[in-house]
Amino acid sequence: MKPTDLQCSYEQFARRYLPNPPDSPTFELGGVRGELAQLLDGQREGAEDSELYNVMESTLNSWLKDTGFTIVLSTAGEPDSVWHPKTRINGGLYKIQEAPSKGELPDWDSVQVGVGAISPHRKDFFSDLVPKTQNHPTDSDVPAASQEAFEQAKSYSLIPFILQHRTHHFTVFLFGALARIVRWDRAGFVFTEAFNYLDYPERLCDFLWRYIHLSPTGRGFDSSVQRVLSETPDWDLIQRRADSPRNLEGHDVDEHIRSLFQETIRAGHRYKLHVQGRYFFVGRPHVRSGRTRGYIAIDAADPYGPFVFLKDTWHILRGDLKKEGDVLEELNSADEQPQRGRKYIPSLVCHHDVEGEWQKTDSQDFWYELSRNENAKCPFRPRQHYRLVVKEVGLPISKFRNGREMLTIISHGVAAHGYAHKKGYMHQDISVGNILIFVRQDIEEGRLKEERHGLLADWELAEKLTDQGPRQPERTGTWQFLAVDILNNPSKPVEVWHEMESWFHLTLWLAVQYLPHNVQNVAVFMSEFFDDAAKPYDGSTHYKCGALKRTSMQTGTICFADGTPFEFGPKDDPFAPYGMNDVLSALAETFSYRYKEIAPRPRRVSKILPAPDLTPEEKEAAKVLDDQVRFEELLLEYINGPGRPENDKTEPQVSLSEREPFPSSYRTRNDKRPRQGT
Repeated sequence: MKPTDLQCSYEQFARRYLPNPPDSPTFELGGVRGELAQLLDGQREGAEDSELYNVMESTLNSWLKDTGFTIVLSTAGEPDSVWHPKTRINGGLYKIQEAPSKGELPDWDSVQVGVGAISPHRKDFFSDLVPKTQNHPTDSDVPAASQEAFEQAKSYSLIPFILQHRTHHFTVFLFGALARIVRWDRAGFVFTEAFNYLDYPERLCDFLWRYIHLSPTGRGFDSSVQRVLSETPDWDLIQRRADSPRNLEGHDVDEHIRSLFQETIRAGHRYKLHVQGRYFFVGRPHVRSGRTRGYIAIDAADPYGPFVFLKDTWHILRGDLKKEGDVLEELNSADEQPQRGRKYIPSLVCHHDVEGEWQKTDSQDFWYELSRNENAKCPFRPRQHYRLVVKEVGLPISKFRNGREMLTIISHGVAAHGYAHKKGYMHQDISVGNILIFVRQDIEEGRLKEERHGLLADWELAEKLTDQGPRQPERTGTWQFLAVDILNNPSKPVEVWHEMESWFHLTLWLAVQYLPHNVQNVAVFMSEFFDDAAKPYDGSTHYKCGALKRTSMQTGTICFADGTPFEFGPKDDPFAPYGMNDVLSALAETFSYRYKEIAPRPRRVSKILPAPDLTPEEKEAAKVLDDQVRFEELLLEYINGPGRPENDKTEPQVSLSEREPFPSSYRTRNDKRPRQGT
């Protein structure tokens, strides 16, 4: 685990995040102190968790009387598998009118402060995250049980960020008689020292009292968002647009997008978002990942026009990174460069940094104030709330129809990447979540014409090229799809061939997930090839590429860990030609030439085993990796060749999370991939 932890005293926490409220009443436990102590110590024979929660709930609510807020704790139900397979929280603080009934699961749409009442027999896992010395804990320092519990706690923090419009939020964790209060934002989190709330109940009550007297902005609700209420003109407008096809010369167009939009408002949540002087109506997020939510949106200035895509994210504040909208504006502009690939890049509508209180993360600033080690590097990267609107609403690439179309969409992404490179940009985050399918519908001679093509999205990590190439102060991108050379050398500048290798890994990932092959245990292969990481033995602090991926790229042979060759094709006809084998084999072999070319030579020359040199043919073949046009042509050659059945797509062969895609969700054994932070 990376050291994205920060402990402070409750007094420091309160001074920074909970300004002084009106005078609070006196909080006492009274006669329930002994009852709680017995339940927490397990001294009452046959006592259930529900009995403990009932006593705690009634006690806390006696303190909240007449405030308009209430605590609801529950042991009902199973973890919410929609949002996280291990997520389980016991309840939270709600406004009375929004609180779930007793015995119901927590209402993630309305919870103000999450409350995790951990079993009295479970350890306070935060204690293992606190540095025992000036050095922060590493993976090997944190017990596995605490690591797992901590990851589950982080999963709690993601759901309010997904379902609510929050800049930050709070969670109270109760470990038996101990309590900690956590504040989460989009950079990291802060937690208080543990305190015994049986001995110091006023501290827990002080937090609740201070919280309910904060402004909505102080509680973490985004002041730039307006909730659209039912029976208002805006509500009715949204509903009419959802129910009304857009007609173009007598043809209904974009019906697939309208259907998706209907799903986002089905639960009734509707909002009005501000972006650069314009307003857009949205429902639930259409896509969600990490710090980013994507919405199918209605432009309030053209409510019956085309739907647009609104991206709500928290981008890294780093001097060498331009805002994504500025990058798109430059890429969208016409110039004398060949325009091949330009149509596969999203079209900018508007963008801006969201202004207002708490629209920039604070964890990193607090860390600097409290850090006792002047030489330590802050584990948090400052982030700014940001919104971007583009014209195209894309579909995930997993919606491809067959292997031929999959390669076609990928070739469009390569073309977009090549166009951007000629304009002076390197994308630097080629991944399966960033290549989309856009369904373009036009009317030609009175007929509806439909074209499905690729769209290379998410340019927020793109860097402007200099005379020396892109700068690379740290490893960026998605672990599963990064080139082996970059995984092993994270400070190395990204070159074109590294990006082409990412396209290769993306192609392999999709093919393994959706096309026929000879893999028996797909989850294990995906984990070993894409997720695995090796601990460094050279004195560096960063993880290295996993063994299977590294070996495959160095040898040019995709195989299982036991050496069995990987083959695509229908199992009922194993001898039938299948073009995907040709594509991946040819590319893997070509990449092996490059790794042979850059392999370090031994310091002491050996007469017995001289370092191998590339043949002229191998050198020529490797050049395709530096030329994106030739790389695209290679893909097109196989797209148009034999062995391309029209019905070769399978159902997903590994169960993924709701968000498409989420590669890490298929892990079946201990995760060796380095943590990427909150």
